[in-house]
Amino acid sequence: MGKKLWWMATLVLMAAYFIIRQAPATVAATAQRKNLVVIDPGHGGWDPGAVRGTVYEKTLTLAVAMKVGEWLLQHNIRVYYTRTRDTALASTVLHDLNNRSSLANRVGAALFVSIHVNIEATGTVAGPIVYYHKSSPASYTLARQVSQSLAPLNGRYRPPRPIGQWVLARSHMPAINVEVGFLSHNADAARMQSVWYQSHLAATIGQGILGYLNR
Repeated sequence: MGKKLWWMATLVLMAAYFIIRQAPATVAATAQRKNLVVIDPGHGGWDPGAVRGTVYEKTLTLAVAMKVGEWLLQHNIRVYYTRTRDTALASTVLHDLNNRSSLANRVGAALFVSIHVNIEATGTVAGPIVYYHKSSPASYTLARQVSQSLAPLNGRYRPPRPIGQWVLARSHMPAINVEVGFLSHNADAARMQSVWYQSHLAATIGQGILGYLNR
């Protein structure tokens, strides 16, 4: 009887040891993926994006994107940037876009958030707009959450808009494009160059992302 109990105790200890060894890796992997957000500052390097005089979209997107990342890090969300300096990810537009989505797929991101600046001919449209790929319901949910967070900046809720953007279509996780303002609009162009406004934009976008992750 004593020998039987000894074997049972040994089996229990072995099972417990196996579970303890496996659990941390499993929990860590799940937590990391859940909390990893890829932030993508649009354009860069040879590709300036929208241009108004000496103001380039690529400069504004990098400034805002870095601040979004900083805000998320302060709220215990892991961040990966597609770029952290003035550089493109490839020598052609298509390869550049492919590299951005491929990077997000490769690191196993929970979310992909691209930051861009809008431009249009009349100079009368202003404020942030969030885009999502129409084939992804999860992307729409993320876009709606961020749009709701941005509503005070627009003075109203501006619904997210579907778009067939390549980089969003190729991302294997919920993916959105946040156009943070219009360079063609005088007031938007001025405030997007303000460090205070960039920080305010970043915090508002971050709140939307956090709200989605915690929903």
